Amino acid sequence: MIATLATGCSSSSSAETSNSTKTGTHTVVDLAGREVTIPNDVTKVATLCGPSYETAIMLGVADQVVMTGSKSGSTGWANVVCPEFASIPVSENAMAPNVEELVSKGTQVVLYWDSYPDVIKELEDAGIAVVVTQLDKTGVNTDADFLKLKEKEVTLVGDVFGGDAVEKAQKWCEYAEKTTTSITSKTANLTANEIPSVYYVRGPEALSIHGGQSYTNYLVDMAGGSLVSKVDDELLYTTTMEQVVQWNPEYIFMGRVNNVELITQDPAWSSIQAVKNGKVYVNLKGVGPADYSTDCFLLMEQIAKTLHPDLFKDLNMTEEVKSYYNDFYNYKLTDEQANLILNFKTPDGK
Repeated sequence: MIATLATGCSSSSSAETSNSTKTGTHTVVDLAGREVTIPNDVTKVATLCGPSYETAIMLGVADQVVMTGSKSGSTGWANVVCPEFASIPVSENAMAPNVEELVSKGTQVVLYWDSYPDVIKELEDAGIAVVVTQLDKTGVNTDADFLKLKEKEVTLVGDVFGGDAVEKAQKWCEYAEKTTTSITSKTANLTANEIPSVYYVRGPEALSIHGGQSYTNYLVDMAGGSLVSKVDDELLYTTTMEQVVQWNPEYIFMGRVNNVELITQDPAWSSIQAVKNGKVYVNLKGVGPADYSTDCFLLMEQIAKTLHPDLFKDLNMTEEVKSYYNDFYNYKLTDEQANLILNFKTPDGK
């Protein structure tokens, strides 16, 4: 159980840092298990990897970001809670960044994937520390281990930036443990026939999905569902319509796609249980992609509420979203704004 296995998220244990006052540096152990030496006074970071820009916004360190890997940091709800992010340059190709440009900006640390070792070496040869904050494969097998992984990810980013970000990361970890426990304490008691099958559209196409190595797999599991594609040891891949027919999921969540008609109006999907029973839903739209950002446990709650409305009849998702934005983005949402977020809408209602 999450409640039993969660172990906290302190800076010293989760990010495994060691300080060297003589050299003005300290070592962090990143998600790939690499020991990386970074300056004690990090002020210039490139958040090239996936949701790392959103983690930086949540930790309140946007002023220390010199380049990002996604335009999403300056659009949508990110632009509402952190408009200053719009002035941060976006890499033309985060997976193959312009090293000279990063050097010219005085970049001290790049937050990156483990998938491109040649790029990591090129960056390190240029004198830029590379900290892996997202893995191609999670390497975990249980919900409790996933929670620890997500906590370590956030704590690691906090330790890279230092200062108040360390305490903010700790606060987030406490929230993550409390929220997952509140959900899993109920879903853990479900019998096998009470756990519905779930198909999750990563998008942009309906057959582009997350597999067993994705964060989504664990979020759905904690929410009391069973991701049909978890049998495939992948993070992101394209399946076939024939496979979907064989899975015949009971629920479909549109993930990063604000268009249920992509499925409900396609005759190829008409025989699927979820379509026939009107159980095709959009997800919430976060500051970052909700299935991989620090908003992910809001998504877990939303899925749990959808799959098991009687079990979570007291869970008010509008209030959950408002509370999260107040606590972690220092932004007070209105009810209308919170409901736009829950229905995958942009701030202008589109």
